[in-house]
Amino acid sequence: MVELTNKQKDSFFQTGFFILPCVFNSDEISDMKNSFQALQKTAFSLANLHLERLKQQKETYIMHQGSQFVLGQIQRGTHSGQPAIRRVSWCGAAEPTLLRYGKDPRLLSVASQLLGSKKMSQLINQAHFKLPGDEVFFEWHQDSTHRGYGGKHWQDINGQGSYVQTLIALDEITITNGPVCFIPNSVKLGHLDLPENLNNCLATGKIRLEDAIPIEMQEGSLAVFHPYVIHGSEPNHSKETRQAFINGYAYPGANARKYPGEGAGRIVVSESA
Repeated sequence: MVELTNKQKDSFFQTGFFILPCVFNSDEISDMKNSFQALQKTAFSLANLHLERLKQQKETYIMHQGSQFVLGQIQRGTHSGQPAIRRVSWCGAAEPTLLRYGKDPRLLSVASQLLGSKKMSQLINQAHFKLPGDEVFFEWHQDSTHRGYGGKHWQDINGQGSYVQTLIALDEITITNGPVCFIPNSVKLGHLDLPENLNNCLATGKIRLEDAIPIEMQEGSLAVFHPYVIHGSEPNHSKETRQAFINGYAYPGANARKYPGEGAGRIVVSESA
């Protein structure tokens, strides 16, 4: 179990994120990496089978073995025309080891303390790849947009966001390989309907991208972030692979949306006090 300090809790609700170092050991990371390697092999095999779809669409969604493989095509550079892995949603269906780590007691205890509930709905179990030259990036956004805040699929039941996102670094995350960049204290702005409203927020000075902080992490470390914190990431400009394992948990009853993947939205329970 992981017992959070008051400072860490304050960082989540006020700054919008915090980092826990050395949560998973080298053997556990190796275990997860083996599953990521299998997913990567499957993803490229699927891409070769659907090359025409990749050419015609920005993102191609393929259900396989209970997971959703989201694939694209590199548009520029020396790797132009080659497939790229955007993400694998509910990756644990295809690789059960990742489903097991998705409900690891350490993750559940962290999410439980921040949500104020032992019982949670796990919405996210995703494999994110940034391979050298693949140009995969994530524009400035809030996870609240992806959860459906303001629509019929979501209710902020606990009044504090009702959602916790976690990111396990499977490789060292450096300034050059596409780290997640957070805008500190942006959580206080609430839900902003990004990225559609981004230009307006920039023009009015509500958001300052120059305030963003790139988060470097050692493998095995855990980033924990609030659904309102604004974040994004640039492509991997290094020669090394950058892999991240993302799991997200919602307060019971907050979500009414069906997420892709066999078993997505499962109920998990933390045993921590």
